[in-house]
Amino acid sequence: MVNRKDFYAGSRTFEWLALLVGLPIDQFNFLICQFIALMLAIVYKKVLPPNKVTPQVRHTVALLIGVVLGYFCFGHQISHLCLLGTISYIIMNSINPQIMHRPAMIATQKVSSVAFSLYDGLARSEENMSLDQKRYVIRQSPSVLEFFSYIFHFQGLMCGPLMFYNDYITFIEGKSYNRIKHPQGQALDETTKYLIFQGPPMEQVVQKITISIFFALFLMIVVPYFPITYLTEEKFLNETPWHSQMFYIIVATSVVRSKYYHAWLLGEAVSNAAGQGFNGFNKDGQPRWDLMSNVDIVRFEMSVNFRESLETWNKTTQVWLKFIAYDRAASHKTLLTYILSAIWHGFYPGYYFTFLGGALLTMAARSVRRSVRPYFQTNKPVSVFYDILSCLATRVALAYIVFPFILLGSMASLKVYWNFYFLGHIIALLAIYVLPIVLPPQTKSGKSSSAENVQCISSASDRSSFNQSPASFS
Repeated sequence: MVNRKDFYAGSRTFEWLALLVGLPIDQFNFLICQFIALMLAIVYKKVLPPNKVTPQVRHTVALLIGVVLGYFCFGHQISHLCLLGTISYIIMNSINPQIMHRPAMIATQKVSSVAFSLYDGLARSEENMSLDQKRYVIRQSPSVLEFFSYIFHFQGLMCGPLMFYNDYITFIEGKSYNRIKHPQGQALDETTKYLIFQGPPMEQVVQKITISIFFALFLMIVVPYFPITYLTEEKFLNETPWHSQMFYIIVATSVVRSKYYHAWLLGEAVSNAAGQGFNGFNKDGQPRWDLMSNVDIVRFEMSVNFRESLETWNKTTQVWLKFIAYDRAASHKTLLTYILSAIWHGFYPGYYFTFLGGALLTMAARSVRRSVRPYFQTNKPVSVFYDILSCLATRVALAYIVFPFILLGSMASLKVYWNFYFLGHIIALLAIYVLPIVLPPQTKSGKSSSAENVQCISSASDRSSFNQSPASFS
């Protein structure tokens, strides 16, 4: 945890204002930094476009602003990131490429993604790489300026979203349009290049800011009425009926998502305002600007199954987990990726209850989908009925597995689970090991359902194909 005194060290000027609006100083510092970053992102795009200044200038400005804002928000504890980044850079440039990606994992998403991309470029043949690995491969070590600009650039320092190194470099150099071909295979005309060069429309930035502010207000006004700590009180555990307990858990874990929606959308707005986000073209040949998209709120809240929930939540971290762990694991891909996600989040016991339970529910949902879903695809009304039931079951399952992530403590989480007799875990185990025996998965076109599942897992051409592996819950 970050020492609160360090927050005051960087921002005593605004301490009185934080008290006035009723926000903790750390949250207030975060908001101040993000809105400063938003303003500077607009200036950065207008004053320092890649056709007027060199990549070195853009790297240097992004790095310096990031360090200043980082110190303002985190105080002296930003030195931890500086130290880890320095150690990781030394490792990547001084040891055997065959093993350099493993010790660098300590420096989280950006450093580990650079390390694995450099490992792919220097120690692996291209035919052994997945499509994502080919996309993000790095063939030579970054310079000191390039590396630290990537680690500290102000657009994504506070809360992301994650931008892979290759995408960041092409953004800095103003060559994002070179990364992805036109869907019709035609050469890009100057008008299309100019649109990409200019970055996302400002309307998109304003829309994200507006929605982010809405969820900030929701977080301040509504969320305090549903404290997650109520789950551990004797009145809740001993006097409230089961169905009312489950309903409260669903509501409490749902409203708290506003915190993530607010932070992620604000982070996306900052990145988009700086011109980041190009992610190819839609079917009509128009530029897409969803590279920095971290969440699809509507799809997540209305998701009809566990797989869709995972696809639409913390999407850039999903891509990182797929790139770092899922595609590289020889076996037990889902479990190992969930464990990595838990370790990456930290060492609160609640994280491990959530992520290990999430691995269990992922496998259970997969088993139900194989064995049960085919029987509900006979006609449209029956299919819709199945989707409704699946949607409701997903809401219950997510609430059941996510509340420890918010409670954090082990005893508090176990107390609630014991109150439910671990029923969710038991049902998941039955779905995994008993359901396929009672209701064997159907075969199709002479292929077993397990073979089809392997084919589905291995499809990595689309960033949303990580549908069999875990989400990061924050």
